Amino acid sequence: VSEEVRGALRPQWFRPIEPFIPPNVQIIAANGLLYVATARGLYVLEADTGAQKWVFPTELPLGNSPTIAGGVAYVGGHDRRLYALDAITGQLLWSFVADGGFDTNPLVINGLVYAGNRDGYLYAIYADGTPGEGTLAWKYKTDGPIHFSAAYANNTIYFASNDAYAYALNSQSGALIWKSAKLPTGDGFHTWWPVVHDNLVVFAGSFAYRNFAPPQTNWSWEMLAKGDPPLF
Repeated sequence: VSEEVRGALRPQWFRPIEPFIPPNVQIIAANGLLYVATARGLYVLEADTGAQKWVFPTELPLGNSPTIAGGVAYVGGHDRRLYALDAITGQLLWSFVADGGFDTNPLVINGLVYAGNRDGYLYAIYADGTPGEGTLAWKYKTDGPIHFSAAYANNTIYFASNDAYAYALNSQSGALIWKSAKLPTGDGFHTWWPVVHDNLVVFAGSFAYRNFAPPQTNWSWEMLAKGDPPLF
């Protein structure tokens, strides 16, 4: 909310959820409900009480947070499926099957659902309620898995692939507008989204470990527990 929250804060309610909630998952609030992607499906709770509204179970983990648009919850999973669910009842409307798992947050705009996939393709799928709903509109191939969600501005889709390039595609046709020079990212692009501001597109890359040191070099959990500073 835009208001500053002050005072003695305390929990209004809590709700244990048995399946693991991946650390990249954000809770999505819409329709008076909270949508939580887990390792065993999509859990939906009443926002006021935490009571469970419905669960859409999956055999493999969901890959990222759902997107709620037009009364539909769109969410992808490691079972290679992008699901469209009725956002109120949880009824399956349709699913689209790719060649790899989805761990990006779907982008829904202008009747299309855009989602990058581990198979290296960015998929554009006709959204629910459109002619051809749940079928492929187009796909664009990169040379690495896509873990980075897409952003939209001015009829253009922006995303990054783990081939270390950023891409701009025409949102309706999938035609390449530009491809960046190779980007200096050590461990690729994961979890988040580009930020479009004025005439700039900002991409955040990541490194698996601190620069110039392999994992667990010159420090241990015992040292940290004793209060000794890690040796960087």
